[in-house]
Amino acid sequence: MTTLKRNWGITGILFIAALLLMPATQARAETMKCRLVSYLVKAEWSPVGDVKGHVVGFYERRGLAFFENGEVATFSNRGWFDSTRGKGSYQGYNLYTFEEGSTTIGRVQGTLTPIEGTEQRSIEGTQEFIIGTGRFEGIKGSGTHKGKQVIPYSEEKGLHGDAYYDVINTYTLPSK
Repeated sequence: MTTLKRNWGITGILFIAALLLMPATQARAETMKCRLVSYLVKAEWSPVGDVKGHVVGFYERRGLAFFENGEVATFSNRGWFDSTRGKGSYQGYNLYTFEEGSTTIGRVQGTLTPIEGTEQRSIEGTQEFIIGTGRFEGIKGSGTHKGKQVIPYSEEKGLHGDAYYDVINTYTLPSK
């Protein structure tokens, strides 16, 4: 019986020590939702040469993100794409800059799909946070975005590739 009491006593001490070593506050997942509206600042592409309409290139987008909680952030996105007649994939980096100066940067990837009967494209993809500053220092998380290119890009017509996305990100921040 004495051995059993001693084992329970040691187990209890180890359990209490483990509780004391845990952080006082656990990181809690937060959800960040916004409507992102952007336009194409520049795009450069070259034909691949394998099939008609297959191009690869680089792009830069800018815009504003309107968050559910009333915040507004500026947005920029730089990346590259591989597209055949408007259908293809993209990858790049999103930068959100909030009014007080905090930032988040995420790696994005997704697909562009022509909408039948229009010159518009649907846009769908994912993001993974890679760094944050200010109140977002130490951010970890990921999310999705889904939207539409409302006005296609056209140098000849002076159109800027206006688009919108609905973004849902889930993230955690380190305990303070």
